[in-house]
Amino acid sequence: MDAKQFDELMKARHSVRYFQKKEIPENTLKQIMTTALQAPSWCNSQAWNIYVASGKTATEIRNTFNSKSLEGIKGYSDINPGHRTDASERSQKTMGQFFKGMAEFTKDPKMQALNDSQKVLFNAPTIVYLTLQKGVTQFSVLDLGALEMSILLAAKSHGVDSLVAYECVKYPDVLRKFLKVPENENIVIGIALGYEEDDNCVNKFRAEKLSLDEACHFFN
Repeated sequence: MDAKQFDELMKARHSVRYFQKKEIPENTLKQIMTTALQAPSWCNSQAWNIYVASGKTATEIRNTFNSKSLEGIKGYSDINPGHRTDASERSQKTMGQFFKGMAEFTKDPKMQALNDSQKVLFNAPTIVYLTLQKGVTQFSVLDLGALEMSILLAAKSHGVDSLVAYECVKYPDVLRKFLKVPENENIVIGIALGYEEDDNCVNKFRAEKLSLDEACHFFN
């Protein structure tokens, strides 16, 4: 792959917030994960594990999460996501632009379409969960980020769309039940995988990215 092809892959991948019911072939999932596992880690520690939920397991997770959401149960993820007001001024501005833009784009001030998709975990046929062993060096969080991005790009190279979302991990006890995740691992993040539902309005929105001048500082 040359630089132009990589640029095109990066631009083609975007957050899909509602998926078709179409399942991802198991062999495709295995190829994606095999490629992603080439991601680097601190001293080659590879302190991660990947749990891939599809088929009946994904359905049970989606249904259970939806029931809890309908009951109004707040999330209690292993990793505290914090609150938007704790973020920097610039991050609060970009997040505010995202929510305003989504509301205007869907012509829905309450963003009901997005809320509905979240309750069913975006209708994703497959959800990938990334965990870290408890007590590892903080550098391992960076490693997990590298693994996450590797999964996103590997998926897109196979024509599979994706979304990284807190919604997928906000009830960790449910995930431990269905995925047998041991207590000595933190469930850090979930990645919804599938094929984009073209007709859903939430998939038409594109968040504005920071410019090179805003985010990158060069010194010679």
